[in-house]
Amino acid sequence: MSPQRRPQARQLLTVQSERILATCYAGQVRAAVIERALRRMAADDMRAERKALREGERP
Repeated sequence: MSPQRRPQARQLLTVQSERILATCYAGQVRAAVIERALRRMAADDMRAERKALREGERP
């Protein structure tokens, strides 16, 4: 689907992310899949940030 014809809510999805959703998560609610991925990414980022802070506090 061309960018001009894509629904507004899908404008943030890349072609690759659309493929992943269609092949790996077919039949699932896209918003739920994306939210789950964002939650995991945020948790990973928070863990990495805490680890960096701990390592920075060491003498």
